[in-house]
Amino acid sequence: MQISAIDSEDLPTNLTQNEHFQNVVNRAVNRRGFLKFGSGAAVATFLAGPLAACGGSDNESVASLLGFKALAASSADTVVVAEGYTATAFVPWGTPLFSTGAGSTWSGNGTESAADQARQVGDNHDGIHFFPINGTSSSEGLLVMNHEYNTTLAPAYTDYLTLFGPTPAPANTLERVNKAINSWGCSVLHIKKTAGTWALVTDSVYNRRITAATPMLLTGPAAGDDKLKTSADTTGTDVLGTINNCGNGYTPWGTYLTCEENFNNNFGTTVDPTVDGRTVSMKRYGITKKTSGYAWEVQHTRFDYKIEPNESNRFGWIVEIDPFDPTSKPKKRTALGRFKHENAAYAFTKDKRVVVYMGDDQADDYVYKFVSTNAYIEGNQRANANLLDSGKLYVAKFNDGATTGDFMGTGQWVELNISNALISGYATYTFTNQADVLINARLAADAVGATKMDRPEWVTVHPTSGEVYVTLTNNSGRTAVNDANPRTSNIYGQIVRWRETGGDAAAATFDWDIFVLAGNPSVTANQGTLKAGSSNVTADNTFNSPDGLGFDQFGRLWIQTDGKYSNSGDYAKQGNNQMLAADPVTKEIRRFLVGPKECEVTGLTFTPDSKTLFINIQHPGENGGGTSHWPEGGSAMPRSATVIITKNDGGVIGT
Repeated sequence: MQISAIDSEDLPTNLTQNEHFQNVVNRAVNRRGFLKFGSGAAVATFLAGPLAACGGSDNESVASLLGFKALAASSADTVVVAEGYTATAFVPWGTPLFSTGAGSTWSGNGTESAADQARQVGDNHDGIHFFPINGTSSSEGLLVMNHEYNTTLAPAYTDYLTLFGPTPAPANTLERVNKAINSWGCSVLHIKKTAGTWALVTDSVYNRRITAATPMLLTGPAAGDDKLKTSADTTGTDVLGTINNCGNGYTPWGTYLTCEENFNNNFGTTVDPTVDGRTVSMKRYGITKKTSGYAWEVQHTRFDYKIEPNESNRFGWIVEIDPFDPTSKPKKRTALGRFKHENAAYAFTKDKRVVVYMGDDQADDYVYKFVSTNAYIEGNQRANANLLDSGKLYVAKFNDGATTGDFMGTGQWVELNISNALISGYATYTFTNQADVLINARLAADAVGATKMDRPEWVTVHPTSGEVYVTLTNNSGRTAVNDANPRTSNIYGQIVRWRETGGDAAAATFDWDIFVLAGNPSVTANQGTLKAGSSNVTADNTFNSPDGLGFDQFGRLWIQTDGKYSNSGDYAKQGNNQMLAADPVTKEIRRFLVGPKECEVTGLTFTPDSKTLFINIQHPGENGGGTSHWPEGGSAMPRSATVIITKNDGGVIGT
């Protein structure tokens, strides 16, 4: 998810002395030898109790959970899927939602106007969810997806070359900035399967584009605060657009959650860019002191931080969308805090309050959870509609103390509240009220000493046990070797999981372990070192940079990657980015799918019968130069698209 040759998420803005997760891991390694000598009996049984009861013996679990033949790595410019499955490209960027009017045709070369783009599927598909049209249908529903970003104006990067067709420069004219704005956001697509084939229901009343210019509401505790007011919105409640929509979530009451991630990349200044006018908050959130890579501020001054200093505070939220009401305004739920949201995964407390787990995707940032004030009421849409407007926001501290069963460590959730003396008395930044704590959640988390993590990405909750998993994609910037850091550079990433105390998502404490330490045992220099990965990483399933993550209803864990695809050096024999499946009990991992050249594999959602899987392929051929022509092939320009995966015998995906 990059906008320059250096991924901004790899550059920490966290300059605190808060403990890094790798320090905790290293102490656990030294004490228990888990990473040095394999998974160990204690860690292997981390989930065995609750899951074995559901799935029988370990051997039965393997047979029932991972029933497909593992796939070899690939560097081909196509989607390759496990034997016995079919993968079909669907609704690529530019697909018309309507049969008449602006955007009703696709030229094939990206010459459509801004008005056309506002009525076509957006660019850089990411998080995705299928909503059955009647709550149960596996043949008709609304497919809602994110469109995350375009790359910079620099001609070396693909999306601005393809977005504007064969004549990409200059890209910051008003028309072209507006086209970019309309290619971001979300698409709501009515789809239907007829005679075994899925198709978009063109002209459906449900079809809808939500863009970086769509009117939205700020709701919850921070709405109306002075720090959310601008010259165009003196109420601090009305905002235009959603941007950098990365991962997603959904709610049990049938709404979609889209997550605003790298919003900082859209803000800069044209007002004497040599003078740094940024506040402490702006620096902590990574806003550049000069003109931004996208240069939207050249045409729309709301993106100029010197002209509208509060506008950036109106991004970095989780946005709730009602896909079944095309007239509804999306709502930015401020109770969930402002940071670079990757995705959102819900759970219930024992008393049916709603919990949302979240990661802040930047090197050395944090893991959070929100617990609602009120309980969910089954079937009462009116009562549930605003559950995300009131509750408590927490940040995680991962500790290495001994635990029952000798797991990897323990942890605690620290509430982010102005009443905490560590927050109200924080020397680096002065918080004025609780709204300020939510608007500057990163700074509040700094103040309470949260644990620095290696780019927390997707979070997912096991469907029956409630254990929570998070991908820590990588932190390649670490170069020094010392006792506190087990690898010179975490170029491969890992997946961490935790169990809330008492099995209650409202708990203040938890136990955690590492489910998989990604690595590459195929590289000779890595063998016998931590760079080879944990014992469940082999030459047959080696991967780097786990990112997308989700469980199916049977408890299979699906892992997607967004990392290096050179297939050489440290990444030899890993091929293109991929999708794997894992058994949470045995920890076995098998490769299921490989994407085309220079893509990210992201987003996953199933139909209720689990016989259709939708995923997204983002930025194929991202480095330009004609390396990819997916999905059309030939000499066609590369386009992000959804992929529909089915089992040839009509069975359940993963079996």
